[in-house]
Amino acid sequence: MEENNTKTDLKPILGQWDSIAIILAIVIGVGIFRVPAEVSHYLKSPLLIMLAWIVGGVICLIGAACYAELSSSFPQTGGNYVYLKKSYGPLTAFLFGWSELLVIRTGSIAAIAFICAEYLCSFLSLNNHLVKPIAMSTVGILSLLNVIGLKYGKKTQDIFVIIKTVALLGLIFLGFTSGKGDFAHFYSAPLVSTKGSFTLFGLALIPILWTYGGWHENVFVAGETKDAPRTLPLALITGIIIITILYVITNVLYIYILSVTEIAETKLVAARVLEILYGEGGKKIFEAIVIVSSIASINAMIITGSRITYAMGRDNLVFRYLKEISSKFATPYLAIALTALWSIVLILWGTFNKLLFFTGILVWLFFALVAMSLFILRYKFPNMERKYAAWGYPITPLLFLLVSVALVINTLASYTIPSAIGLSILAAGIPVYIISRRMQ
Repeated sequence: MEENNTKTDLKPILGQWDSIAIILAIVIGVGIFRVPAEVSHYLKSPLLIMLAWIVGGVICLIGAACYAELSSSFPQTGGNYVYLKKSYGPLTAFLFGWSELLVIRTGSIAAIAFICAEYLCSFLSLNNHLVKPIAMSTVGILSLLNVIGLKYGKKTQDIFVIIKTVALLGLIFLGFTSGKGDFAHFYSAPLVSTKGSFTLFGLALIPILWTYGGWHENVFVAGETKDAPRTLPLALITGIIIITILYVITNVLYIYILSVTEIAETKLVAARVLEILYGEGGKKIFEAIVIVSSIASINAMIITGSRITYAMGRDNLVFRYLKEISSKFATPYLAIALTALWSIVLILWGTFNKLLFFTGILVWLFFALVAMSLFILRYKFPNMERKYAAWGYPITPLLFLLVSVALVINTLASYTIPSAIGLSILAAGIPVYIISRRMQ
């Protein structure tokens, strides 16, 4: 049974820039500073490396076309939760919310909070024993800001997104104007290597797509977005185009400063580039960039993740208190609090990083289900007014579906045990759902 909007609904206060900022905050994280080294293990050709990053952006853009139609047709808080519920029913939607709350979202928040704390301790020369307290405090403070008002959460978001985007653009500009690189790096390695290129290209796309992860996060706050049917699709497409351009140019910079061989042997590529540009001071600059990027990512994930939990609370008696909206701040304070609390538990536990290995198959499984939902919802609601129709339909959603299924299969084959545990955690939500239905 669908819930109608009521006076307790969340208030739309997010604009076009805020929606784009959420995407930029989550996507442009620590990945672009580390993943290029892993990509260079698979691809030795500068041309193929550039192509792989462009293809990754195109795949996300195809996915954005699907999400643009879904978000404009069903502009409700919860994003995937809403689409899955309308396509497959409440059980599938609940399992998505269950997975996000228990592992995917909170595990990611905990992991990035840990990274943020480690770099902050290094930056300020603090004792490493403070890593966990700082990580927990970071999650707690950012959650509190979002409880007392989304306007504070979005202001925090805007400030840190601007800082880290300017920092990345500054790194790119100063790197190319430093004269400390060599464009010969683009020619010293073969432009194209045909030996096993197709297989290696596919393997390289896995970490690249992980680095692009989060490009769809603005749909989870659709209910708090002004003119959502128009704002969300534009933000999705604009955000991915910006990120793809930044990622490609950043990789061009890396190859300009370091050879592909050197990149493959350098775990923290950005740190090495800054060290070449600024010496020892470059390390501090890199640490500051990571800290700012981490805070922006955590804040954005708290905003979007708590809205998934809120949407789940509206449908299930077991989680019914999570749908409560603060009469003073107009925010889903209990959903935010639970998201923060479980993230902190994972930080305290100290093995949350292992949970991240369980999430990969779940992420792509739900992407595949969302892609398929576009076909199902067009069949179910043929006469619905769609303010944005996915361009290239049915080819675009079919391509996104095939890519998602391929990544599910690859993840299951490559990480069988972690994937099996992840699927077990997903399945554990079924009895919880059955109990919630019997309580109604």
